Amino acid sequence: MLKIIPLVLETEFAEGTVNTFLAIGETITLIDTGNPGRKSFQQLKTKLHKHGVTFRDLDKIVLTHIHIDHVGGIPFIQAETDLPIFVHEQAKGLIHSNIDKFEKDQQFFQDFLHSCGADPSKHIVQRQFQEENWRNVRYVKEGDTVLIGGNRFEVIHVPGHSQSDILIWNHETGDSFAGDHLIKAFSVNAFIEPPLLDGESRPKPLLQYRNSLEKVSRLPLHTVYPGHGDSFTDHKKLIQTRLLEQEKRCEQILAILADNQKSIFEICQEMYPRLQGQTVFLGLSQIQGHLDLLETRQKVSFKRNGSLVEYFSL
Repeated sequence: MLKIIPLVLETEFAEGTVNTFLAIGETITLIDTGNPGRKSFQQLKTKLHKHGVTFRDLDKIVLTHIHIDHVGGIPFIQAETDLPIFVHEQAKGLIHSNIDKFEKDQQFFQDFLHSCGADPSKHIVQRQFQEENWRNVRYVKEGDTVLIGGNRFEVIHVPGHSQSDILIWNHETGDSFAGDHLIKAFSVNAFIEPPLLDGESRPKPLLQYRNSLEKVSRLPLHTVYPGHGDSFTDHKKLIQTRLLEQEKRCEQILAILADNQKSIFEICQEMYPRLQGQTVFLGLSQIQGHLDLLETRQKVSFKRNGSLVEYFSL
């Protein structure tokens, strides 16, 4: 019998809280580790202690994806114990990043914002390079099995929100840990990311995300434990809701482009007028993803004016 305990941590991000989970069975496994910083780490530690668990009682850590609000506790945990960390193989380049890769990625984001007509100095979080020194990392891929609390869970690669997203599910109970792939409380953003290798085109995350949603809709899941908010059932209905939301955004973009060509930033200002400062990047990612989708449907195209890209309807 596997007991799943949510450990809800505060976060400074817009979601308000982030979930980690204890899975207690023959062994005890931690899924995700919360935000960066000692304050969040101490909060996680306190919540573990309330259930009579210390980090040394865990058999492993499983990460649903590599975003900072889900992996931020790793350096502090590894200062106390040498737990194996299970994460998708697409995270390898981020975990073992060097300054050259970091600078190339930062240049990618600068170029992306310029192509949108946005200002990189205002509209994206400016990050500093920080070398990761994670130990005992085990990389997983689609179809692998991971023991969680001593129970077998299958790894499903679900790129879209990030390239490293996984959903892990138990065939017997239908229980699944979904990270940020599928959340009941709000729609997930498919973030623009740089290509994994030099010379490759950037991923098209919304197209990936839609494929991932279709794949997950075919799984006989029961209870879904997400990275934010409450657990839920009936994932197929939620997936249909999310796909319909995407269609509505496509219609909004086509209506905005009906009279004139526009940059992604201009579309963003019309669709999300409340976004300001660094949060503008969220809107730009959202719109670029839907433009990618509309382009595959031959509904829009674009032209370049120097570094600026402007879209128009067909």
